[in-house]
Amino acid sequence: MIASVKEAVKEKKKPGSASVDLLIIGCSTGGPSAMQSILPRFTPDFPAGIVVVQHMPPGFTKPLADRFDTICNLKVKEAEDGDVVMPGIIYIAPAGYQTLFQKTNDGKTILKIVLDESKLYKPSIDVTIHSASLIYRDRLLVVILTGMGTDGLIGCSEVKRQRGHVIAEAEESCIVYGMPKAVYEAGYADRQVSLPNIYQEILSFI
Repeated sequence: MIASVKEAVKEKKKPGSASVDLLIIGCSTGGPSAMQSILPRFTPDFPAGIVVVQHMPPGFTKPLADRFDTICNLKVKEAEDGDVVMPGIIYIAPAGYQTLFQKTNDGKTILKIVLDESKLYKPSIDVTIHSASLIYRDRLLVVILTGMGTDGLIGCSEVKRQRGHVIAEAEESCIVYGMPKAVYEAGYADRQVSLPNIYQEILSFI
């Protein structure tokens, strides 16, 4: 169920300095529904950037971003090439492309939206989180939600190599327990929790 604005505003992050600079949420089958229980709960003071990688056909991610923009406390937009990653904005990786991260000379991190026909999934969770882990290292948090297949597994191995953090959705709340299962069984998940508890689990890393 979607949290109301009043409920979302009441929820506060842990006090003290943030230990995570970027949150990436990866999902496939059942993802849009799962995100409805998470994204509207983020409050304007959430200190990390947020990027969502959802498997979808081209043309569907912008309407998805526009819909979430109407129910979330943060701005939600389909990611565009050159977007600066910053708190207060949820970027939805555009379908048909890969979403990468690049550090600029002035210390900012921007999104690079590129064509890459070599991958089965466009966007690929593996590609995005691998790129992010090389920049954010131990200040990256990845959440793998419901989805078929193993996209995210290879990326999460790099996240853990860089001492980042991974949360996997538990089987009981998944529409398809494929991607979270692969990450959990490989030993890359720091924690495995059901969907209703994932938002609070994210805050525990912040």
